Amino acid sequence: MPYTYVNEISAKKLSKLKDPVTAEARLQSIDTLCSETEPVDGDQVNQWLALLKQYEIVAQKWKSSDNAIEIYPSGKRSEDRLAITVVDGTVTAVNAWISDH
Repeated sequence: MPYTYVNEISAKKLSKLKDPVTAEARLQSIDTLCSETEPVDGDQVNQWLALLKQYEIVAQKWKSSDNAIEIYPSGKRSEDRLAITVVDGTVTAVNAWISDH
């Protein structure tokens, strides 16, 4: 059974990003990847990091969490960020924001 995708990011939150169109496209890509990908028994976060890299979506593991991934929808030079969690066969889009850096 493939991953389940849950999007908890509101359209209003996405609209506040500098490039909301690209961010929405990345979320659509993640949704598609969920329907095409079977969860591994082991480290699902690393499975997703490899999958995102394969599809040229820039991302990294969230250092303060065991199951969160930070995504740079427009690349590392952009301040836009998305966050997803990967837990027990479910990928949840949990946040969108503009980075302070």
